[in-house]
Amino acid sequence: MSDILILAGTALMALSVILAIAALARTEPPRAAAIAFVFGLGALIAGAFLDPTPFRVQDLGLAWQRLLAGEIRV
Repeated sequence: MSDILILAGTALMALSVILAIAALARTEPPRAAAIAFVFGLGALIAGAFLDPTPFRVQDLGLAWQRLLAGEIRV
């Protein structure tokens, strides 16, 4: 479960950057980007707290590797 939250959090935070650029290009306030960023950060924090081991930056790469290897079913 923590891997899914970590992956969802990173995806939402990456999406928030794209949404922010698109909103600023249209000279609109980046509300959707802010919402995606907050939900992404919340998912990352929840995923870090659900895992009994301390959270490290390497956990992001390991979670993606487990997903691509088929160990995690979404």
